[in-house]
Amino acid sequence: MPRPLTAVAVTNAKPEASRREIADGATPGLRLVVQPSGSKSWIFRYELAGRGVKVTFGPAIGSGALTLAEARQQAGEARKSLTAGGDPAADRKAHRAAEAARREADRVAAEAVARRHEDLIENVVDRYIARHVEGMKSAHEVKRLLEKEVKGPWRGRLVTEIDRGDVLKLVEDIAERGAGTTANRTLANLKAFFNWCADRGILETSPADRVRRPKAEVSRDRVLSDAELRLLTLALRRLEWPWREFFTLALLTGQRREEIAGMRWGEVDCDAGEPVWVLPAERTKNGKVHAVPLVPGAVAMIRGVRRIEGSDFVLTTTGDASVSGFSRAKAALDATMLTIARGEAEARGADPERVTLAPWRLHDVRRTVASGMARAGVPVAVVEKVLNHVSGTFGGIVGVYQRHDFAAEKRQALTAWAAHVEGLTAEAGGAAPRMGGA
Repeated sequence: MPRPLTAVAVTNAKPEASRREIADGATPGLRLVVQPSGSKSWIFRYELAGRGVKVTFGPAIGSGALTLAEARQQAGEARKSLTAGGDPAADRKAHRAAEAARREADRVAAEAVARRHEDLIENVVDRYIARHVEGMKSAHEVKRLLEKEVKGPWRGRLVTEIDRGDVLKLVEDIAERGAGTTANRTLANLKAFFNWCADRGILETSPADRVRRPKAEVSRDRVLSDAELRLLTLALRRLEWPWREFFTLALLTGQRREEIAGMRWGEVDCDAGEPVWVLPAERTKNGKVHAVPLVPGAVAMIRGVRRIEGSDFVLTTTGDASVSGFSRAKAALDATMLTIARGEAEARGADPERVTLAPWRLHDVRRTVASGMARAGVPVAVVEKVLNHVSGTFGGIVGVYQRHDFAAEKRQALTAWAAHVEGLTAEAGGAAPRMGGA
């Protein structure tokens, strides 16, 4: 009769030249297996239908080892199964299969959760922005539209659940709030986004296919009148940093919003005999280097900027990024212009409440600068050079062979324009800051 095993005996059992089994006298069928390598494990032996059967419980030493008490417990359960007419080996095999199935089900469920998280519209949009949009010149505007108009309304939904009806409702809701152009821009960016998703196998087809623009757009031709320009110039004096500088530079240079907002110190030379702002190719719409002459008013405005140490941005409040929040700033400018206009009406004895201002957009300033220079007799070719246009006069073969930079002509044009703007407030009586030539 074998002796009952002890924990010390299990630990001290020495390997021999061949495999050996040590029976536990306290638990029939339980054996400690000691391999020549020194590894130890627990097995349970029994007979079923005239044949010997072995069940391996697990290691007796090392990682995941079963103690003697645990091995005896499993042996006891196996004997109970035998007494009840069961087969411990088959039971263990079924248990392992069930465990494997459970682990596989958990894995599939975890992958489904991960895929669902990855396929949420907000996360797919973030990947699209990071991998596709960030390198675009219009990245700021595209990101703003997707963040506000797409991620907001659809947050928490799977991109695969978005259908054509959802796209229609989204853009029509935007149009119905009076933002038809924004609806059109949103649809255009959605088409690009869903096509990107389809190209990468995230979607089978784009739900934005065959969705038409909710609003027919017409080319804008809004130009501010001299009376409006006068109010604008007066209002600029009342604005705070950095919007006074931003709008003033827009008025004096005629350049695009993002180009002005992103102005870097390394791009401007205010100390040159002829001060200039040189936009690198990667910051212009047409991908070409663009030199913008700076009139004295623009130079003074840039020199007066509160520079943040370590930041290359001219117009920044944080140092880490250029100014943003154009809509709020424009609304504040409109309110200031209206306040001035109503104050002047009241001074004339008129009813200030009857004074209103026609709506205008920031891009209208750029169009106004172009129109004003043309009205002053500046040739169209020079106006296009100031605006950095490559179509029109300089399109096609002319653009290939025309290499004259028009630096002097552009400076004369912007100087004349600045003098015109300055004259609008000078005629009103108040002393106006110098914007034009010396």
